[in-house]
Amino acid sequence: MYKINALLLILTFLSVKCSKEVEEINHSIINTQHLQHLYQEIEIDNHKMGTVWIYCNAPEYQVLTDDDEGYTCVDDVARTLVFFCRQYQNSPSEYNLTKIKSFSQFILYMKADNGYYYNFLFPNNQINTTHQNSKPIPSFWSWRAYWALSEMCLIDQPELEQVQQEAQEQLNSLTQKINILFQNPAVQIEVEGFAMSKWMEDYGSDQLSVILLGLSNYYKLNPQPAVKELAENLGDAIISVQQGNTEVFPHYAFLSWKNIWHAWGSAQSYALLKAGNELNIPRFISSALNEIDNYYIHYQQENYFHEFSLRMLNDSIQIYDFNKFPQIAYGISPMILASMEAYHITNSEKYAVQAGQLGAWFYGKNPANQVMYSSATGRAYDGINNENSVNYNSGAESTIECLLSLQAIKTSSKALQTLKESK
Repeated sequence: MYKINALLLILTFLSVKCSKEVEEINHSIINTQHLQHLYQEIEIDNHKMGTVWIYCNAPEYQVLTDDDEGYTCVDDVARTLVFFCRQYQNSPSEYNLTKIKSFSQFILYMKADNGYYYNFLFPNNQINTTHQNSKPIPSFWSWRAYWALSEMCLIDQPELEQVQQEAQEQLNSLTQKINILFQNPAVQIEVEGFAMSKWMEDYGSDQLSVILLGLSNYYKLNPQPAVKELAENLGDAIISVQQGNTEVFPHYAFLSWKNIWHAWGSAQSYALLKAGNELNIPRFISSALNEIDNYYIHYQQENYFHEFSLRMLNDSIQIYDFNKFPQIAYGISPMILASMEAYHITNSEKYAVQAGQLGAWFYGKNPANQVMYSSATGRAYDGINNENSVNYNSGAESTIECLLSLQAIKTSSKALQTLKESK
């Protein structure tokens, strides 16, 4: 009996030890300390709102404002809200719930009368209504507000009922506007020999991707045929700018805007996988997997790059205006999110491995051979200028894009292990 009890004690100890080790790995990879440093709660009209400072510069890492823009923006708060929504789904704590409420209130407050969103807020709590990137127009910050609020509305939590009701009204209004904007995908233009939807000139597939992420969530909330049709129109427009093949560069990459590909915000595959899976559109999934299976691998083999342009000349694709730098977290994160989504859809571990390898960019496997994320402080640095220079500032975008990436990697033990081995 003593031997059995001793054995049970040892097994229990080993189980607890292993559990703690996994817990430590998971905890160490997600450090929100710096994000909390960037966080500021404000109160307007008796509503507590969460904001994050846009800029935070080395070496003191004090937050600072921009006289022209402001100190916080919907662009960054929206992505932070997405992060905390996903944190809450995995760990439904009061802390995460409080952050969800406060960030949601900020986004709701920033809605203009026309249904779109202002972007920047000044330190005196006045909305910046004049900056070109803060006007309430159909652009990135409005689409990110749409995506983030739709993500929040998917959480089943009675305490969010009031803010979800207001968010749902805003989502309904913006969905109608999106539907009007994107009614006619048949209008074609030609750019450097490539035929494409005029949407690619006005918005680009990078913007369409953010809308599609929001629409996928909106369809879960409102599974109507008209919503699916709208999502199909947007997804097919993205697919139409997929260029090359297995042998021909750019190996199934989706152009970002007109004839240009850029790394930042290149979330086409991620959005297509999300929509394809939720709305049961197989062609979305297959197109996304083509890019992930071919272009992502080429991208890693080339040790990453920033952007390039293409033109069609004599039926041959030519590349020009190639730039390797700067490289930023926002250029790596969409590929990690897409790879992890591919893993969850297909159950193929090769995608989890790929996500882990891409994540190693944050830990020094990059052209500068420099760590771009400190697990000890939670700082994600703002970018790699060239092989010999790193921007050690740590603003909101870099921080949240890094955390979103690591949050996705955490969902797979294979991806986590690959990340550890690839550092």
